Amino acid sequence: MERNATISAVYKAIAPVMTDCGFASVKEVPRENAAVYDFEGEKGVLRLVFSADRIHLLSGETGVDRSDDTAFNLDSTFLFEPDSFDDRDLKRLNNEISEYLTETYAEKKEIVSKKKNIQTVSRTAAKQGVLAYDPVTLANKLCAMYPDLKPVLQENVATYGEFLCEDFFVNHANAEILRDIRENNPQRMKKLFGILGEIYEDGTNEVQSLIAVTILGEIRDDPTMTQNMIPYLTDTMAEPILAAGERLKKSRASRMRLENPPKYKPKKAKQKKGFMSRLMDAQNQQR
Repeated sequence: MERNATISAVYKAIAPVMTDCGFASVKEVPRENAAVYDFEGEKGVLRLVFSADRIHLLSGETGVDRSDDTAFNLDSTFLFEPDSFDDRDLKRLNNEISEYLTETYAEKKEIVSKKKNIQTVSRTAAKQGVLAYDPVTLANKLCAMYPDLKPVLQENVATYGEFLCEDFFVNHANAEILRDIRENNPQRMKKLFGILGEIYEDGTNEVQSLIAVTILGEIRDDPTMTQNMIPYLTDTMAEPILAAGERLKKSRASRMRLENPPKYKPKKAKQKKGFMSRLMDAQNQQR
Protein backbone atom coordinates (compact mmCIF):
# COMPACT_ATOMS: atom_id res chain seq x y z
CA MET A 1 0.00 0.00 0.00
CA GLU A 2 1.15 3.59 -0.69
CA ARG A 3 2.71 5.01 2.48
CA ASN A 4 0.77 8.29 2.75
CA ALA A 5 -2.51 6.53 2.04
CA THR A 6 -1.73 3.95 4.75
CA ILE A 7 -0.89 6.64 7.31
CA SER A 8 -4.13 8.43 6.46
CA ALA A 9 -6.10 5.18 6.85
CA VAL A 10 -4.55 4.51 10.28
CA TYR A 11 -5.28 8.06 11.42
CA LYS A 12 -8.92 7.85 10.31
CA ALA A 13 -9.35 4.54 12.15
CA ILE A 14 -7.65 5.71 15.35
CA ALA A 15 -9.16 9.22 15.63
CA PRO A 16 -12.64 8.01 16.78
CA VAL A 17 -11.02 5.71 19.35
CA MET A 18 -9.00 8.66 20.67
CA THR A 19 -12.28 10.57 21.01
CA ASP A 20 -13.84 7.70 22.96
CA CYS A 21 -10.80 7.77 25.26
CA GLY A 22 -11.21 11.49 25.89
CA PHE A 23 -8.64 12.92 23.44
CA ALA A 24 -9.58 15.30 20.64
CA SER A 25 -7.49 15.60 17.50
CA VAL A 26 -5.44 18.80 17.64
CA LYS A 27 -3.41 18.95 14.44
CA GLU A 28 -0.77 17.32 12.30
CA VAL A 29 2.66 18.42 13.51
CA PRO A 30 5.05 19.46 10.71
CA ARG A 31 7.99 17.06 10.58
CA GLU A 32 10.51 16.46 7.80
CA ASN A 33 10.95 12.66 8.03
CA ALA A 34 7.83 11.50 9.87
CA ALA A 35 4.09 12.08 10.11
CA VAL A 36 3.06 13.27 13.57
CA TYR A 37 -0.43 13.73 15.00
CA ASP A 38 -1.37 15.18 18.39
CA PHE A 39 -4.48 14.49 20.46
CA GLU A 40 -5.34 16.47 23.59
CA GLY A 41 -7.71 15.93 26.51
CA GLU A 42 -8.10 16.38 30.24
CA LYS A 43 -5.65 13.50 30.79
CA GLY A 44 -2.89 15.22 28.80
CA VAL A 45 -1.54 14.87 25.27
CA LEU A 46 -1.05 11.76 23.14
CA ARG A 47 1.16 11.87 20.07
CA LEU A 48 1.35 9.38 17.19
CA VAL A 49 4.69 9.40 15.36
CA PHE A 50 4.88 7.45 12.08
CA SER A 51 8.59 6.74 11.51
CA ALA A 52 10.21 4.56 8.82
CA ASP A 53 8.97 1.21 10.16
CA ARG A 54 7.34 1.97 13.52
CA ILE A 55 4.44 3.88 15.01
CA HIS A 56 5.41 5.39 18.36
CA LEU A 57 2.70 6.38 20.82
CA LEU A 58 3.99 9.15 23.10
CA SER A 59 2.25 10.65 26.14
CA GLY A 60 2.74 13.97 27.89
CA GLU A 61 1.10 16.14 30.50
CA THR A 62 -1.16 19.06 29.62
CA GLY A 63 1.00 21.96 28.46
CA VAL A 64 3.86 19.72 27.34
CA ASP A 65 6.37 21.31 24.97
CA ARG A 66 5.19 19.94 21.64
CA SER A 67 8.25 21.12 19.79
CA ASP A 68 10.37 18.51 21.58
CA ASP A 69 9.58 14.76 21.46
CA THR A 70 11.89 14.21 24.45
CA ALA A 71 9.39 16.10 26.61
CA PHE A 72 7.01 13.16 26.05
CA ASN A 73 7.15 9.64 27.50
CA LEU A 74 7.30 6.65 25.15
CA ASP A 75 4.03 4.83 25.80
CA SER A 76 4.02 2.04 23.19
CA THR A 77 5.43 1.08 19.79
CA PHE A 78 3.77 -0.77 16.90
CA LEU A 79 5.35 -2.35 13.82
CA PHE A 80 4.57 -0.31 10.68
CA GLU A 81 5.69 -1.62 7.26
CA PRO A 82 3.29 -0.09 4.71
CA ASP A 83 5.34 -1.26 1.73
CA SER A 84 4.42 -4.87 2.54
CA PHE A 85 0.96 -4.22 4.03
CA ASP A 86 -2.28 -5.45 2.53
CA ASP A 87 -5.80 -4.68 3.75
CA ARG A 88 -5.72 -7.46 6.35
CA ASP A 89 -2.40 -6.23 7.79
CA LEU A 90 -3.80 -2.71 8.04
CA LYS A 91 -6.92 -3.96 9.79
CA ARG A 92 -4.85 -5.94 12.31
CA LEU A 93 -2.68 -2.89 13.02
CA ASN A 94 -5.71 -0.66 13.58
CA ASN A 95 -7.23 -3.27 15.89
CA GLU A 96 -3.98 -3.58 17.85
CA ILE A 97 -3.64 0.18 18.40
CA SER A 98 -7.35 0.61 19.16
CA GLU A 99 -7.33 -2.17 21.75
CA TYR A 100 -4.25 -0.72 23.45
CA LEU A 101 -5.77 2.77 23.61
CA THR A 102 -9.07 1.46 24.93
CA GLU A 103 -7.46 -0.73 27.59
CA THR A 104 -5.07 2.03 28.68
CA TYR A 105 -7.02 5.27 28.42
CA ALA A 106 -10.76 4.57 28.19
CA GLU A 107 -12.82 5.14 31.30
CA LYS A 108 -13.49 1.81 32.95
CA LYS A 109 -17.23 1.30 33.07
CA GLU A 110 -19.04 -1.61 34.61
CA ILE A 111 -20.89 -3.31 31.82
CA VAL A 112 -23.76 -5.64 32.58
CA SER A 113 -23.70 -8.33 29.94
CA LYS A 114 -26.30 -10.94 29.20
CA LYS A 115 -23.73 -13.05 27.39
CA LYS A 116 -22.60 -16.22 29.05
CA ASN A 117 -19.11 -16.00 30.57
CA ILE A 118 -16.51 -17.97 28.63
CA GLN A 119 -14.59 -20.17 31.04
CA THR A 120 -11.11 -21.10 29.82
CA VAL A 121 -8.19 -23.09 31.22
CA SER A 122 -5.17 -21.07 32.33
CA ARG A 123 -1.66 -21.89 31.16
CA THR A 124 -0.55 -22.46 34.76
CA ALA A 125 -3.32 -24.99 35.41
CA ALA A 126 -2.51 -26.84 32.16
CA LYS A 127 1.25 -26.96 32.75
CA GLN A 128 0.80 -28.16 36.34
CA GLY A 129 -1.59 -30.88 35.19
CA VAL A 130 -4.48 -29.53 37.26
CA LEU A 131 -6.66 -29.12 34.15
CA ALA A 132 -6.23 -29.86 30.44
CA TYR A 133 -6.80 -27.38 27.64
CA ASP A 134 -10.24 -27.70 26.06
CA PRO A 135 -11.78 -26.52 22.74
CA VAL A 136 -13.08 -23.20 24.06
CA THR A 137 -9.62 -22.34 25.41
CA LEU A 138 -8.16 -23.01 21.95
CA ALA A 139 -10.82 -20.78 20.38
CA ASN A 140 -10.15 -18.03 22.90
CA LYS A 141 -6.37 -18.10 22.27
CA LEU A 142 -6.90 -17.96 18.50
CA CYS A 143 -9.07 -14.86 18.95
CA ALA A 144 -5.94 -12.99 20.08
CA MET A 145 -4.40 -13.76 16.68
CA TYR A 146 -7.64 -13.25 14.72
CA PRO A 147 -9.53 -10.38 16.45
CA ASP A 148 -12.51 -10.67 14.08
CA LEU A 149 -13.30 -14.04 15.68
CA LYS A 150 -13.91 -12.55 19.15
CA PRO A 151 -17.55 -11.54 18.55
CA VAL A 152 -18.12 -14.84 16.72
CA LEU A 153 -16.97 -16.78 19.80
CA GLN A 154 -19.13 -14.69 22.12
CA GLU A 155 -22.15 -15.12 19.87
CA ASN A 156 -21.54 -18.88 19.64
CA VAL A 157 -21.61 -19.30 23.43
CA ALA A 158 -24.54 -16.91 23.83
CA THR A 159 -26.58 -18.71 21.16
CA TYR A 160 -26.04 -22.28 22.31
CA GLY A 161 -25.46 -21.73 26.02
CA GLU A 162 -22.20 -23.64 25.62
CA PHE A 163 -19.33 -23.68 23.13
CA LEU A 164 -20.22 -25.46 19.89
CA CYS A 165 -16.76 -26.01 18.43
CA GLU A 166 -17.90 -27.47 15.07
CA ASP A 167 -19.81 -24.31 14.23
CA PHE A 168 -17.01 -22.00 15.34
CA PHE A 169 -14.17 -23.75 13.52
CA VAL A 170 -15.84 -25.24 10.41
CA ASN A 171 -17.88 -22.13 9.61
CA HIS A 172 -15.54 -19.38 10.80
CA ALA A 173 -12.06 -19.99 12.27
CA ASN A 174 -10.78 -22.60 9.80
CA ALA A 175 -10.86 -20.13 6.92
CA GLU A 176 -8.50 -17.78 8.80
CA ILE A 177 -6.18 -20.60 9.85
CA LEU A 178 -5.99 -22.20 6.40
CA ARG A 179 -5.33 -18.84 4.76
CA ASP A 180 -2.25 -18.35 6.94
CA ILE A 181 -1.02 -21.88 6.20
CA ARG A 182 -1.51 -21.29 2.48
CA GLU A 183 0.37 -17.96 2.56
CA ASN A 184 3.13 -19.50 4.71
CA ASN A 185 4.39 -16.29 6.28
CA PRO A 186 7.06 -17.47 8.78
CA GLN A 187 6.08 -15.01 11.49
CA ARG A 188 2.38 -15.85 11.23
CA MET A 189 3.05 -19.60 11.00
CA LYS A 190 5.27 -19.56 14.08
CA LYS A 191 2.59 -17.73 16.05
CA LEU A 192 -0.25 -19.96 14.80
CA PHE A 193 1.50 -23.27 15.45
CA GLY A 194 2.80 -21.95 18.75
CA ILE A 195 -0.85 -21.75 19.84
CA LEU A 196 -1.86 -25.08 18.28
CA GLY A 197 1.23 -26.84 19.66
CA GLU A 198 0.77 -25.58 23.20
CA ILE A 199 -2.90 -26.58 23.27
CA TYR A 200 -2.20 -29.97 21.68
CA GLU A 201 0.61 -30.85 24.12
CA ASP A 202 -1.50 -30.22 27.24
CA GLY A 203 -5.00 -30.67 25.84
CA THR A 204 -7.85 -33.11 26.22
CA ASN A 205 -8.39 -35.89 23.69
CA GLU A 206 -11.28 -33.83 22.34
CA VAL A 207 -9.15 -30.78 21.60
CA GLN A 208 -6.36 -32.91 20.11
CA SER A 209 -8.88 -34.48 17.74
CA LEU A 210 -10.25 -31.03 16.96
CA ILE A 211 -6.80 -29.80 15.90
CA ALA A 212 -5.80 -32.95 13.97
CA VAL A 213 -9.09 -33.64 12.20
CA THR A 214 -11.54 -30.73 12.20
CA ILE A 215 -8.94 -28.00 11.61
CA LEU A 216 -5.79 -29.39 9.98
CA GLY A 217 -7.65 -32.31 8.40
CA GLU A 218 -9.05 -29.83 5.87
CA ILE A 219 -5.66 -29.57 4.09
CA ARG A 220 -5.46 -33.32 3.41
CA ASP A 221 -5.72 -32.89 -0.39
CA ASP A 222 -3.25 -30.02 -0.64
CA PRO A 223 0.39 -31.26 -0.63
CA THR A 224 1.78 -27.70 -0.70
CA MET A 225 -0.09 -26.68 2.43
CA THR A 226 0.94 -29.95 4.09
CA GLN A 227 4.59 -29.21 3.35
CA ASN A 228 4.13 -25.65 4.64
CA MET A 229 2.81 -27.04 7.91
CA ILE A 230 5.31 -29.85 8.60
CA PRO A 231 8.27 -27.73 9.85
CA TYR A 232 6.04 -26.20 12.55
CA LEU A 233 4.59 -29.44 13.94
CA THR A 234 5.94 -30.60 17.30
CA ASP A 235 7.15 -34.20 17.65
CA THR A 236 3.97 -35.04 19.54
CA MET A 237 1.71 -33.56 16.86
CA ALA A 238 3.40 -34.72 13.66
CA GLU A 239 2.51 -38.42 13.52
CA PRO A 240 -1.18 -38.25 14.56
CA ILE A 241 -1.91 -35.17 12.44
CA LEU A 242 -0.32 -36.58 9.27
CA ALA A 243 -2.03 -39.93 9.92
CA ALA A 244 -5.39 -38.20 10.33
CA GLY A 245 -4.88 -36.45 6.99
CA GLU A 246 -4.09 -39.75 5.25
CA ARG A 247 -7.14 -41.41 6.78
CA LEU A 248 -9.41 -38.60 5.66
CA LYS A 249 -8.06 -38.89 2.11
CA LYS A 250 -8.81 -42.62 1.99
CA SER A 251 -12.05 -42.79 3.98
CA ARG A 252 -15.12 -41.28 2.36
CA ALA A 253 -17.18 -42.01 5.49
CA SER A 254 -14.73 -40.04 7.64
CA ARG A 255 -14.88 -37.10 5.24
CA MET A 256 -18.67 -37.18 5.29
CA ARG A 257 -18.72 -37.04 9.09
CA LEU A 258 -16.28 -34.13 9.06
CA GLU A 259 -18.17 -32.20 6.40
CA ASN A 260 -21.57 -32.92 7.95
CA PRO A 261 -21.22 -32.69 11.72
CA PRO A 262 -24.23 -33.74 13.82
CA LYS A 263 -26.84 -31.07 14.38
CA TYR A 264 -26.80 -29.31 17.70
CA LYS A 265 -29.11 -30.79 20.31
CA PRO A 266 -29.61 -28.80 23.52
CA LYS A 267 -29.01 -30.70 26.70
CA LYS A 268 -32.17 -31.88 28.35
CA ALA A 269 -32.78 -30.52 31.80
CA LYS A 270 -32.93 -33.18 34.46
CA GLN A 271 -36.49 -33.71 35.60
CA LYS A 272 -37.21 -33.86 39.28
CA LYS A 273 -38.71 -37.12 40.44
CA GLY A 274 -42.31 -37.04 41.53
CA PHE A 275 -43.57 -38.09 44.94
CA MET A 276 -44.42 -41.67 43.91
CA SER A 277 -40.98 -42.18 42.30
CA ARG A 278 -39.22 -40.97 45.44
CA LEU A 279 -41.43 -43.23 47.56
CA MET A 280 -40.58 -46.26 45.41
CA ASP A 281 -36.85 -45.45 45.65
CA ALA A 282 -37.10 -45.29 49.43
CA GLN A 283 -38.89 -48.63 49.61
CA ASN A 284 -36.26 -50.26 47.39
CA GLN A 285 -33.47 -48.98 49.59
CA GLN A 286 -35.12 -50.49 52.68
CA ARG A 287 -35.31 -53.96 51.13
